[in-house]
Amino acid sequence: MDNCPEYTLPNVFTPNQDGQNDFFVPFPYKFVESIDLQVYNRWGQIVFTTLDPDIVWDGVHMESKEICSDGVYFYTCVVNTITLQGILPITLTGYVHLLKGNKSTVN
Repeated sequence: MDNCPEYTLPNVFTPNQDGQNDFFVPFPYKFVESIDLQVYNRWGQIVFTTLDPDIVWDGVHMESKEICSDGVYFYTCVVNTITLQGILPITLTGYVHLLKGNKSTVN
């Protein structure tokens, strides 16, 4: 029997530094060797890329080093999964909503 590789990405994150959901990260995953992720803005420009399966994108544009504006960002991700047949690539495509919102304050 082969294992069941698993790699799922969320569709929203809120990089407002409130300590909750501040990073674009995958849900707990298993049997993943590596990834190749590109995140695009609505004009098709790459704003973030990584080979790290943990991703940990904080919403900062990789070139300008500024936080990206609220909106929908599209991604393509090649996930290299570990199977009995060897490393098999799976391509994921989708979108993520970046919502900065406001920091909540507790008085």
